[in-house]
Amino acid sequence: MTIRGSLDGLLGSATERGDVPGVAALVTNREGVVYEAAFGERVLGGDMAMSTDTVVWLASMTKAIAGAAAMQLVEQGKLSLDAPAGNLIPELAAVQVLQGFDADETPILRTPKSPVTLRHLLTHTAGFGYDTWHEPIKRFAKVAKI
Repeated sequence: MTIRGSLDGLLGSATERGDVPGVAALVTNREGVVYEAAFGERVLGGDMAMSTDTVVWLASMTKAIAGAAAMQLVEQGKLSLDAPAGNLIPELAAVQVLQGFDADETPILRTPKSPVTLRHLLTHTAGFGYDTWHEPIKRFAKVAKI
């Protein structure tokens, strides 16, 4: 089976099973586009078919795109996975670690044991969190008014 046949089968069956209402895919290499197709509906229960030019909300998929772009720059020697990310983004050189709160609810912060790196950022091990899922970060955001 060809790559086109495999991808058509995979993506087409995902929409037929209802795993996703619609999907558009594009695969490229250095020579250009090697695969382009769309399956399913633009809106679940709608009558408009998904197309390769349908505008969609990527949400967390931006992480995959940014990660792929960063790794291409690593391959080209333009970025290092283990250099301090603060060299490129000064705010990352100034991050602090939340250790807790004192009796007055003042955050207790300390300097990280090592600088944040691109490797940390790409593997989600830089120590950043969401106030939605972590009560101490929620408390910090409230006190810091962020």
